[in-house]
Amino acid sequence: MQDPFCPWNAGRYRLRAGGDAVTCERTRAGADLRLTSTELGAAYLGGTTLASLAAAGRVEELRPGAVAAASLAFRGEREPFHPSGAAFPAF
Repeated sequence: MQDPFCPWNAGRYRLRAGGDAVTCERTRAGADLRLTSTELGAAYLGGTTLASLAAAGRVEELRPGAVAAASLAFRGEREPFHPSGAAFPAF
């Protein structure tokens, strides 16, 4: 992952989820995807999928099938929602 805003976050990370446990740890293993913190944040917040970001050229798949698997893993049970009905809160 690349992070131009916080370069100390750049590197490779292994994300694992199973049951109620989720882990994120640095690794030297080969990467399955190449993306920046921007794409990771967008997928994490649920406004888009890694698959749609890959289709737009924002995520690079380095292992066949990795985009589909990661995109599914980041999907929540419901779409993002804000109680005001607005896309973003008005501060």
